[in-house]
Amino acid sequence: MKRRVPLCMLGCVFMLLSILTVHSLAYAHTQKPVDTGFSEHKGNGYIISYPKDWTFSTNTTNAGGYVGDFFTDPTNTYVFHVYPSQDKTSDKQILDHLLTSDLRSTLLPGASTITMNSVIWQQGKALSTDQVTNKPFERIGWVSKNPVAPAFIPYFVLHAEGDPAAFEQYTEKYFLPMLHSFRFTR
Repeated sequence: MKRRVPLCMLGCVFMLLSILTVHSLAYAHTQKPVDTGFSEHKGNGYIISYPKDWTFSTNTTNAGGYVGDFFTDPTNTYVFHVYPSQDKTSDKQILDHLLTSDLRSTLLPGASTITMNSVIWQQGKALSTDQVTNKPFERIGWVSKNPVAPAFIPYFVLHAEGDPAAFEQYTEKYFLPMLHSFRFTR
């Protein structure tokens, strides 16, 4: 024996679906996009996303020349630097200089490269001591050739540093997402 669904039941189902569709369309424009907690910054030859509650600043020389940009957390304990490099050596040599130029630095074990957005970055970590405060700090650095405009800026040097106590947590929550968001521009 076949059961038949009365036409009025089908009509009610279609009516409810129509109401739900119209309701969701009517309120779709009022929905806010998901807040990722990051803002976008367009720098000299790059774009990066950084935490909204961090402070952006530019590094300059004593003569006022542009050196690079940096982003500081609200506690002034952790900082992320972005530097265009005109160095003509190699990404490995630039990273080695970054991590070992301070005689009090000790290299830490870790992967020597990381690939983000099809770009291979030389990577390294070091533990050092601040010359002024005599407090320890950890540093992680990344260097890559500029695949977009190497004649303009041959390399980019990114590095983060801060208190070793929460450095791994900051690396996972902030520094790696910032590196992942980094895009080369012309």
